[in-house]
Amino acid sequence: MKNRIIYSCMSQYGVHYPLTIKMNSDKFIDWTENNFEYKKYNPRKKIDRYGLSLTSLDGDVTGIPDLDSIIEYNIENNSEYREKDFNVKTNVFNKDLQEKMHCFDPYIFRSHVLKINPGGFFPPHRDQITEINSFRIIVPAKNCSNKGVNFLIEDRKLHWDEGRFYFLDTVKTHTLFNASSEPSYWIVFNIQVNTFTLRALTSLIR
Repeated sequence: MKNRIIYSCMSQYGVHYPLTIKMNSDKFIDWTENNFEYKKYNPRKKIDRYGLSLTSLDGDVTGIPDLDSIIEYNIENNSEYREKDFNVKTNVFNKDLQEKMHCFDPYIFRSHVLKINPGGFFPPHRDQITEINSFRIIVPAKNCSNKGVNFLIEDRKLHWDEGRFYFLDTVKTHTLFNASSEPSYWIVFNIQVNTFTLRALTSLIR
């Protein structure tokens, strides 16, 4: 119940609002493409989307199991991983990102860069239905403001300033579809819900 109250405080400012942090995300994405190999995101699904781990179990970028469905992976492997177990920064989480996100340390876990190829999508869904342990900060990194890229929360299309950091209330139903001709890149941070991160978030509201 305590986490729900804290999360309610975070979302009282809106389901989608900008923060004061901004980065050169286009440059960052080009750097990732030149230095790392994107892995299939949730390989159980035949959807054209890939990921690159910012945090993982051991600091590696194999994507296993941090880009998989944790629930399904646990069932198949008799494991008990939770989102907060993926808290070791990889080399993708470079100095620039660490400087931007330092106020949320050490509460960042299971974060990644998403690459949604043309035709790739996330169907309508909600996160954290039974319990709320984390909140999302999303950076629309590259080809996110294209009219063919649609990010909806409930029945509302969201508009993004690329490179800007945003709070997004993903407890609400949301969906993403790339109908453009180029990949769309998004940086997704999962951050633990607590009073420390609430103060950090509210201090960054634009």
